[in-house]
Amino acid sequence: MEVWQKVFVNNAEFVKDIHGQVGCVICHGGDSTAQDKLIAHQGLVADPSEVNCDTCHKDIACMNENSLHTTVSGMKAALEARGGNIEEGSPLATAFNNHCSQCHTSCGQCHVSRPDELGGGLVSEHEFRETPSMQYNCVACHGARVGDEYLGKNEGIPGDVHWTKAGMTCVDCHGQELHGSDQPVSGTRYDNPYTVKCEDCHTDVWTNTEGNPQHEQHLGDLSCQVCHAVAYKNCYNCHVSIDQKGIPCLTTDPSEMHFEIGYNPIRSSERSSKYVVLRHIPDCPDTCAYYGENLLPDYDALPTWKYATPHNIQLNTPQNASCDACHGNMELFLTEGDVDPEEREANRNVIVNEIPEPY
Repeated sequence: MEVWQKVFVNNAEFVKDIHGQVGCVICHGGDSTAQDKLIAHQGLVADPSEVNCDTCHKDIACMNENSLHTTVSGMKAALEARGGNIEEGSPLATAFNNHCSQCHTSCGQCHVSRPDELGGGLVSEHEFRETPSMQYNCVACHGARVGDEYLGKNEGIPGDVHWTKAGMTCVDCHGQELHGSDQPVSGTRYDNPYTVKCEDCHTDVWTNTEGNPQHEQHLGDLSCQVCHAVAYKNCYNCHVSIDQKGIPCLTTDPSEMHFEIGYNPIRSSERSSKYVVLRHIPDCPDTCAYYGENLLPDYDALPTWKYATPHNIQLNTPQNASCDACHGNMELFLTEGDVDPEEREANRNVIVNEIPEPY
């Protein structure tokens, strides 16, 4: 986009909004009395939402301090769990700042503009949107996996029924959790007490299993996605580095479409299913090798096949067509042969050694 397209303000419309009535310099800084453009723009803050939104939106801003969008703490937690040292000045911290922290976003990058990582630019002039745009905000960042699954853009794989049948957008399910929590969250999004669960809407499934023997038998053993998701994207072998122009870059192996059932790696009272759907993440032992040797000395502490909630839900799937469509079907389960030898120890607790017998 041209520079002028990124900052265009329709004055007649914008001044009607409460954000337009406070004046530009209240949020952006600069000198509104100066006649010279260079002087007027001295001290300009391009993205004032990093520091100024909490002036008016204190409750949300307070919660947002614990949001994964703000902290990127899920990535930090994974690196630390694998023995990584991300204290400021360490080689791994440099790698994190160059590559991982770019996923950080601000209030404005959801409610006013496109994310910086996608080139920035206002979504609709300078309009503040209470509900982010699914196209320009949510899917702009979460498109390669979640967006393509949900919208049915993976070849031969249908879109999620919540989209194809009901036209639901991301925020119809993902609401308060996007702003974080009123308690610190240092792990993954599944640790957030506000994370959406299928049963939040589908209460009837949990309260009345009459006439559905599969639900009656398996609600406590299987996550919903085991029966109601279809093949989804898995990523492999990400390597980060700096290119010849000094720009952070990464390379990955081609992604693959799989459907893998394994043991639940985060089993708890909140997520009690024994079997869940697993997705391979792009990590590998030498992901950050460009920055130094053995930066993740305890790499096997976390699985590379992680708990997943694919966004391509269907009522009827190949694995729920009958009991024996799943039972005895080795193709559906993550077995040792499905895991690269160098990753088997890391995934020991999620690999299914003995699949359910056929009926």
